Amino acid sequence: MISQPSLPLLEVSNLTFQFDSDQDHVLKNITFNINENENILVLGPSGSGKSTLAYCMNNLYPSSVDGIMSGSIKFKGRALPTFEPGEINQKIGLVMQDPDSQFCMLTVEEEIAFVLENIKFPRLEMKDRIDYALDLVDIKHLKHRLIHSLSGGQKQKLAIASALAMEPELLILDEPTANLDPASGFELVQTLKRLKKKHSFSILIIEHNVDYWLEIVERCMILNTEGELFFNGSPSVCFNQFAKELASEGIWLPHSIDAGLKLREAGLLRSSSLPMTIDEIIKNSEDIGNVIEFLTTDVHKQKLNPSPSIYEVNDVSYARDHHLIIQDISLSINAGEFIAIAGSNGSGKTTFSKCLAGLISSRGEIKFYGHSLVDWHEEQKWSRLGYVFQNPEHQFITDSVIDEINYSLQAKEETQRYINKDILRTLGLANQVYSHPFSLSQGQKRRLSVAVMLVNGQEVLIMDEPTFGQDANTSKEIIDFAVKAVPETGSIIMITHDMNLIDRYADKVLVMEKGEMIFYDSPSKLWNHTQILARAKLRLPFLKELEMHLEGKYAVK
Repeated sequence: MISQPSLPLLEVSNLTFQFDSDQDHVLKNITFNINENENILVLGPSGSGKSTLAYCMNNLYPSSVDGIMSGSIKFKGRALPTFEPGEINQKIGLVMQDPDSQFCMLTVEEEIAFVLENIKFPRLEMKDRIDYALDLVDIKHLKHRLIHSLSGGQKQKLAIASALAMEPELLILDEPTANLDPASGFELVQTLKRLKKKHSFSILIIEHNVDYWLEIVERCMILNTEGELFFNGSPSVCFNQFAKELASEGIWLPHSIDAGLKLREAGLLRSSSLPMTIDEIIKNSEDIGNVIEFLTTDVHKQKLNPSPSIYEVNDVSYARDHHLIIQDISLSINAGEFIAIAGSNGSGKTTFSKCLAGLISSRGEIKFYGHSLVDWHEEQKWSRLGYVFQNPEHQFITDSVIDEINYSLQAKEETQRYINKDILRTLGLANQVYSHPFSLSQGQKRRLSVAVMLVNGQEVLIMDEPTFGQDANTSKEIIDFAVKAVPETGSIIMITHDMNLIDRYADKVLVMEKGEMIFYDSPSKLWNHTQILARAKLRLPFLKELEMHLEGKYAVK
């Protein structure tokens, strides 16, 4: 008897999706299969429809929105609409880009329990399964915490734990490491590797941070700005044959591929194949001694001249629910400085930034331009200070992109039209002028939240993870736009997990751990403090890691 070939786990055929009949298609004629126990990486620029694809694969779209979908999606040969409500969600787990949008309960433990109750998990075994799921992402110590009190990264870990608790056959992860500290992002990949040795399941990862995933993905799928699938194949073919095209689309390249592309174009690479690892860069470089110098030509140089003080922070602390979140932080921030705030998830970064903005009341003293922050009138303070929230939806108050910007803009009509056109084009929102802010993709929402804080020319800009969910082009445009928009008399203060961004832009890095300041100095000094990096769950930026490999293997001075 001839055995029949097994069905794919998931079949997507000619999938087309749009939110309204008079709007452009978000996805166009997408066709692909996912096999059992396969790991797939989905890449694409911001707004290319990656999250929409994930929601269609989980049957959230079009059932939960007034969307128009054609084509078909089948799970093990069965069309998704034929499953009972909630049935397919046990088999296809989804971790959304915005974890807040999928929580239903008040506490961490209750959230996992709610997920398990929905799949009729045996009650007597539930406690052990909850502990198991929380242990997988290292948040068992948060078991009894209120979800609203968690940091963005801790919420992301909870969303991942909720999905893993169901042991799905297909796990879809939408930007799973975006809010995680570098060490937690790396550990997530290792956790999934360990789980796959015990259980057979497939993973589809939508991610801008490609480097974490290269060691486990077997296939890459690339969406372009039109919502079309233009590549479906192996990672090596993807990044070797299409590196230039991917970069032009704004898709993040693995750091080794990006560096290899620059070296090859400069004639400094022996092989025609682009390197997938640092070791391959070293092995195939023509002139090892000049590699670092060549690749670091655009790295930021720290300002050396002292400037007037903007912030003087003395013994600042903050407590919530009798829990000390910020402990005795003292520092100064000077005019013209770009300050990065880094640290592990839940270390107090966002809370401290809100103290600096006067959004919450803290103990100790904060002076802003020489005057106590509490003495500033709100209108005067916000005319000089802008704050970009971690969740962009927290600051939208109008019904369209253009109204959101106009509401923030205090200028004459002629200037208003000029600034609107310029900022929308720069941040890739020119085609979304009349769209409702809540209808935008997460990446587009983030760009709009930055735009509304820049149009008034504030001197100080505090940004909480501004490049979250952004492709390579828009990430650079957001930071470059902010640097140009903020005057030399001001300062940019940015929370980020991106060590490469810190290496390129920051004058100083504030590293926090458990509410304390454990480092405040230049990035170049931080990279030499291995104990601080380990304690704060940070990793070296790519160029510093490459430099250390070169020094270790070739004794390059």
